[in-house]
Amino acid sequence: MAEAAFGRLAAALGWTGRRTLSLGAYLLDLTIFAVKAIRDWSGHGRLFNRATLQTLISQIIFTGVDALPVVTLLALAVGLSITSQILSLAQALGSERDVAVLLTNIVGVELSSLLTAIVLIGRSGSAIAVDLGSMKLHREVEGLELLGINVNTFFVTPRVLGAAVAQFTLAIYFAAIALFGGVFLNGLLFSTVYAQQLVRMAEALQPSQLVVFALKNLLFGVIIAATACFHGLRVQTSPTELPQQTQRAIVTSLVLVFLVDGLLAVVAR
Repeated sequence: MAEAAFGRLAAALGWTGRRTLSLGAYLLDLTIFAVKAIRDWSGHGRLFNRATLQTLISQIIFTGVDALPVVTLLALAVGLSITSQILSLAQALGSERDVAVLLTNIVGVELSSLLTAIVLIGRSGSAIAVDLGSMKLHREVEGLELLGINVNTFFVTPRVLGAAVAQFTLAIYFAAIALFGGVFLNGLLFSTVYAQQLVRMAEALQPSQLVVFALKNLLFGVIIAATACFHGLRVQTSPTELPQQTQRAIVTSLVLVFLVDGLLAVVAR
C-alpha cells in the first residue's frame, strides 16, 4: 500500500516537473522570439521601408481604429454599470476622495487595460495567427526567406509595434469613456453632484500610476502580437494545425496578460 502511494506521488511529481520544464522552455522560446524580432528590426539600416511601414499602418488601423466601436460600447457598459456602482458608494463611505481613488484604480488603470487587451486578443491576436499561419501553409513565408527577406522585419515587428501602439491608445480611450462618460451619464440620469467626481479623479491620479499604465499596455500589445506571430509561424504543413495554433495563441495571450498584470500590480504597490 505504501509503495503504491509512493509510486503515485512520484508520478505526480514527475508530471508536475515535466510540465514546469515544458512551460519554462516555451516562455523562453517566446521571449527569445520577441527579442530577436525587435533586435533584427532595430539593427536594420532603415527602421521602416515602404513595405514594413504599410504593414505597421495597416496593423494600427485594424487593431486600433476598427476596434473603436466595440471598445466604445464596452466602455459605456462599464461606465454605466461599474462606475455607477462605485459612485453609489460615495454616500455609504462618506468620503468622495476614496471613491475617486477607487474609480481611477479599478476602472481607469485595471479594467481599461484588461478589457482592451481581451478585445485585442479576440480580434487582432487571432487574426494575426490565422494570417501568418495561412501564409506558412501556402509556403509564402518560405518563398520570402529564399529571396533573402527577413521574416521578423517584414512580418513580426510591424505587427508587434502596431499592436502595442493600438493597445496603449485604446486603453486610454477606454478609460476616458468609462470614467468620464460614466460619470457624465450618471450625472444626467441621477444627480449632477456626481460631476464633481471628475475633478477629484484628476486629483487622485498619481504620476506613478500613469507610468505603470503606459508600461502595462505597451507590454500587453507586445505580448498579444508576439504570441500570435509565434504560433502562426509554428504552423507547418497540415491545415489542422492552423486552428490549433490559433487557439494556443489566444489562450496563452490571456494567461500572460493576466500574469503580467498581477506582477505589475504587486511590484507597483
